[in-house]
Amino acid sequence: MKQSLAVEEFLAGRRVVLAKFVAHRHKEVQNKAKKVVGIVNLYEVQCADGKAPTVQVWCPRSVQTMEQAVAQCPCQFKEGQRVVVEFDLMEPNQFDAKNGVIIRAVSVLPLE
Repeated sequence: MKQSLAVEEFLAGRRVVLAKFVAHRHKEVQNKAKKVVGIVNLYEVQCADGKAPTVQVWCPRSVQTMEQAVAQCPCQFKEGQRVVVEFDLMEPNQFDAKNGVIIRAVSVLPLE
């Protein structure tokens, strides 16, 4: 996504943030019965203001194991690459986020 398009999306009222990619990992999400209900991609990013939230994006519903997640949903970003994160919600979270803030993202795209 081009930076000008990201700015237009932001001005149109969509929640968009530019950040620098730092690290990636997968995590299983389980229900109370300890049954795996899905896999999430957790991207650690760093914003221009120095804050470093964790971005959560769900893998497709067909992905139900960590092996499938690694094979079908590999990380496409390089360390230090700038990304555009479109999100619905940003909230405090001590379980998934290393620094206490998690962004529940719709998409994470490379910035051109």
